[in-house]
Amino acid sequence: MSSLAELVAKLRGAGEVERIYAAEDLGYLNLPEGVPALLERLDQEPSRAVREAIFQALLRIEADAAMEGCIGLLGSDDPQIRNQAVEVLRRKGARSIPFLGNLMRAGDKDQRKLVLDVLSGVPAASAQAIYEAALSDADPNVVITAVDNLGRARAMQFAGQIEKLLLAASHPMLIGACLEALGGMGDEHSMLAIRQRFPELAAMPDFFLVSCLKAIGAFGTAGEFAEVAGLLAVRGPHLRPAILGALMAIHQRHPSATDEHLQPGLQALLQSMTEDGDLLCRYQAVRALGILLSSGEVYPFLAACLSNPERLVRLGAVESLRDAGLRGAGQPGWQELLAGCAKTETDHEVLQALNC
Repeated sequence: MSSLAELVAKLRGAGEVERIYAAEDLGYLNLPEGVPALLERLDQEPSRAVREAIFQALLRIEADAAMEGCIGLLGSDDPQIRNQAVEVLRRKGARSIPFLGNLMRAGDKDQRKLVLDVLSGVPAASAQAIYEAALSDADPNVVITAVDNLGRARAMQFAGQIEKLLLAASHPMLIGACLEALGGMGDEHSMLAIRQRFPELAAMPDFFLVSCLKAIGAFGTAGEFAEVAGLLAVRGPHLRPAILGALMAIHQRHPSATDEHLQPGLQALLQSMTEDGDLLCRYQAVRALGILLSSGEVYPFLAACLSNPERLVRLGAVESLRDAGLRGAGQPGWQELLAGCAKTETDHEVLQALNC
């Protein structure tokens, strides 16, 4: 391999291919002295391929100088350079944390947000001090990014701080981020905070209701089943999937949860739906009806759904009848009914459900 001086000279050469090979070789040389030449060339390099080779070299160089150089690049006016610097630092992993911590303390709001972009690929536990600072940052975009990261990482140790943010926040995007995060990484205590902030589901804006319903599905009580069911009559069709999903999730955790008005409401919902645009929702409604199969009035309705022309309605009916039978809530003859349907069913997925 050429010497450091020879590679630096080639990196400044006229040929694109020569510069690519020089950048690659500087990375394999793995010397901190090669970093300044790579950064200098990056600032003036017109070729995307050469820039990518330079970033690969910075990734290979193990010295702190490579990470310090990438930290400096987070302030670049070029979005491609910023994004590639983020990726290099992310792939450096926990070794980049001290440098990111310094930038979190001294950088501007855009750089502080980029620090969190890097950390989206790093375990939250190794960056606790940075997240502590980010959750109390003066810029709402920094706080929102921190909450998003922690929610995706299911970093339960930060749930209490996010609950406090939810109760105090006025920025709509931050409120939504807190709801989404707590729905994925919270617990029953988080649900109390959510209901304290939003005591009436029917009055919640659509933007917040979907995330709230996810949380209720995960942590809600049996007593919230009827309140969620009531939303079917007062909220728009675009919210039906989230409402039905929450109902099924609550019932899965609390089998006794039900509501006397749910059955006629679901049947009316199914009958009012058009085939266009509502197919998945019709499937969910049929599956939700399976919750009520202890009622003698539901069984004939689901049995009739087995001959519905829409395959997703048939699939939902099969799954509901089978699930109810396996948990001891099915009507006499349910197995024979499904066996008979299997003789005439032509859809592969429905047939597979019938033969399970």
